[in-house]
Amino acid sequence: MSLREACECISDGDVLAIGGLTIHRKPMSMLHELIRLGRRGLSLLVFGGGPDVDLLIASGMVGSLDAAYVGFEILGFAPNFRSAVERGEIKFTEHTEYSIMAGLQANLLNAEFIPSRLLLGTDVLKSLGYKTFKSPLTGEALVAYPRITPDVALLHVQRCDEYGNAKVDGVLAIDLLLAKSSRRVILTSEKIVSAGEVAGSPFEVNLPSTFVDMVVESPLGAHPTSCYPYYTYDLWHMISYLEYCRRGMVNDYLRKYVAGVESFESYLDLVGEDALSRIMI
Repeated sequence: MSLREACECISDGDVLAIGGLTIHRKPMSMLHELIRLGRRGLSLLVFGGGPDVDLLIASGMVGSLDAAYVGFEILGFAPNFRSAVERGEIKFTEHTEYSIMAGLQANLLNAEFIPSRLLLGTDVLKSLGYKTFKSPLTGEALVAYPRITPDVALLHVQRCDEYGNAKVDGVLAIDLLLAKSSRRVILTSEKIVSAGEVAGSPFEVNLPSTFVDMVVESPLGAHPTSCYPYYTYDLWHMISYLEYCRRGMVNDYLRKYVAGVESFESYLDLVGEDALSRIMI
């Protein structure tokens, strides 16, 4: 389906899980369309957030955020995320990577929680407010990691067929776990190939259609983040975005590149062929 059709399946207030990791393989084309659609009050779940989270916060779409990290890696902090948290404009819950993974795993297993010794004695446990209990087998203290159930997971993949059988390359992060733990899964894909081509190399499929609900073909759909092995991250565009933010002009960026264009293809046209050619692998 189209980006707009897929986005219309996301409602105000949904728990939205975003795949990828920091500045790698983020479903940016889907998020641009979601911003144009004007959804509000979203609860975000991200393993490692970057331009995806910062852009949604700048657009006023986020009510709460659960994450282990949000930033631009070598470029530093995510400015709109940081200012929104400091001002109390969004509710932010800081996780460890494991606490997110354990919560999703509990949901996948249809369990109320996953027990672990991790986080005992830490301030992260205090801020999460997770309960502790004594093991019925050994009597030792354990942490109960409650299930996490996203309403929708958005993932960008390298290729898949029309049924959603996908091959995810490079850094997987927790995308496969997100897909298996969420109520609905939407894939944007660099390429949609024939089912026959996928059937010819089934061992390459690491995300089968069983866990996928919708598929959108979206070349360069992770820009300005990377999508191995097609393109690396667009360092220059991210620096430009951060400069807009530093000068208090993030709304100008949104008007120029997101809200003020009709499609992600129009956004790529604005980025320019020369800029895009620099990031191709």
